[in-house]
Amino acid sequence: MKNISIFLFVFTVCMIDNVYGVNLLKGEKSTLYFRNGLSYKKWLKVHCKSGNDDMGTHYLKPGGIDYQFSVYDNVFGGTLIWCTLSKGPDYKVSSRFDAYKQNNDNPNGISYNYIAKDDGIYHSNHVEFKLHKKFDWNRIY
Repeated sequence: MKNISIFLFVFTVCMIDNVYGVNLLKGEKSTLYFRNGLSYKKWLKVHCKSGNDDMGTHYLKPGGIDYQFSVYDNVFGGTLIWCTLSKGPDYKVSSRFDAYKQNNDNPNGISYNYIAKDDGIYHSNHVEFKLHKKFDWNRIY
């Protein structure tokens, strides 16, 4: 009887997701945007990961379109996305940082904007609209 109850619960959750587009096991959706603001036609390399997913490596050309992706918070907490942005010859100058960290007590907004400039990585979100420098570049040897 217990196995049937568990099956019916899981089946119901799946049906709600498929029919209504609502997933009871997903939390709030947040979108991360990355823009190449480097000078002199420099390309930007973006590589983001979480504990479960690798979003792949993306190359942003100067003045090109932004790279973006969305994540859903884990209903149990702990969603973390870290990214490495790289520039320069052979992309040996980089910055690795936590781009998104779930915080249920103090939500940071649904949009995270990162702009790579020559002197560092700048950030804004829907809570803090003003763009401010958040990370420096580091040389990889």
